[in-house]
Amino acid sequence: METKELIKRCFVIGPMKDMTKLLTLARDIVRPIVEPFGFRVITPDEGQIGSIMDQVLLNLEQADILVADITGNNPNVMYELGIYHSFGKPSIILKDSSAKQDNEQTPFDIAAYRFIELPLSNSGASIAILKPRIEDILKILGERDWFPNPVTSFYDSPVAEIPTAVGLSKNYLKNFLGMFLPDVFLKLESRDEYVLEVKYEEKKDKYIKLKKSQIDKLRFEILVPEKMNFANHEYIRNIKEGKLVNFQNAKVIKRSREFNMQIRFEEDGTPVLTDIPTVLSTLNESIQRRRGLQEKQIDNSDWLILEKQELERFANKCELFKKKLETDFPSIRGKINVVWRWSVEII
Repeated sequence: METKELIKRCFVIGPMKDMTKLLTLARDIVRPIVEPFGFRVITPDEGQIGSIMDQVLLNLEQADILVADITGNNPNVMYELGIYHSFGKPSIILKDSSAKQDNEQTPFDIAAYRFIELPLSNSGASIAILKPRIEDILKILGERDWFPNPVTSFYDSPVAEIPTAVGLSKNYLKNFLGMFLPDVFLKLESRDEYVLEVKYEEKKDKYIKLKKSQIDKLRFEILVPEKMNFANHEYIRNIKEGKLVNFQNAKVIKRSREFNMQIRFEEDGTPVLTDIPTVLSTLNESIQRRRGLQEKQIDNSDWLILEKQELERFANKCELFKKKLETDFPSIRGKINVVWRWSVEII
């Protein structure tokens, strides 16, 4: 029967100007505690890739537990600890009580969380203090989604799990719009027809294919909303059912795949394919959750600014995407439009 062995790593960091002290912490104090649980202990001097910072970043990402010696408030150690905090993984922060200076002040954002003092010159005494702390973490390591620190406590999540407008735009542009634009405007001159089919719902569940003469005039709009909650499916359905917009369901068909969006017709009959990036609803949920958690500590106007900034960043990425398409395919210039701060107008 196949056994499943987990790769377990404990990364130990500290001031590297005194590697003897750091290696003593890693090998003589931490290793005897974690090795019986299947952990390998790593220090920043190990590894072969790139610069030492490259190796440190890789080790931070791979680590299941971090042990950080912040004695002396070394800026490199603080920087590495901050990066690790963004992952939401467990850490033990310590200071060497046998070397700590009387006037040394622990940074306030770290001091608010538990750190321990160890006499690193006495391995036995240090193990006795550190062992129960590490064992407490090991008991819940596989059961917790993330661990509290100054970063995760603010965001109520590891930073890596927080959606951003820039991150969402990459997925939206590459895996949605990039899959059919500019092919929707691509014409096979030899057969005088377009590569892709565009259909719209004339009546419920009855779709009609746009004529070639209509696609000749076809335009495409990306509606980046004024408010994030405008981008969810329920909102779009409600404004359509309430006849607040003249959208009709539409499909762009590429081989066997259908891309769903909206279409409207201008007064002269020009069809305008329209998409409201519903992917933004994920970002809205994230901001609203954080806003609710922090509403007592942070002014509401700051969250409104964040929402506006994120929408502007998303719109800007769409503009850059549009410019690239127009550079690569000059024939589609003027056919794609990014609408900033879109809101519903009663028609």
